[in-house]
Amino acid sequence: MRYTVTHTRKELSADQTHRHIEGVCTSSGLHYTRRQVVDSINLGNTWITDAAGRTAVIKPMAYCPAAGCLATPYITTAPDHSTANNLENLPPC
Repeated sequence: MRYTVTHTRKELSADQTHRHIEGVCTSSGLHYTRRQVVDSINLGNTWITDAAGRTAVIKPMAYCPAAGCLATPYITTAPDHSTANNLENLPPC
């Protein structure tokens, strides 16, 4: 199955030094947590972002990329020629 992410929901980190992705919202308006997305990817589903006509594949990460942040699991998109489709840059849901 393929899921299209158009928005993200962020939360303040435990140490209150940054905001990180708590979950995502799909084009159908449903909210999924990071854990739900990673579990779904591990089951063989594909998750992509879609923004400004650009798409990117969402990949799991062990932890939040911010130094010292232990939020786990985490999700990211691979850098490409557009920043519009980066999870960090999607509008809030």
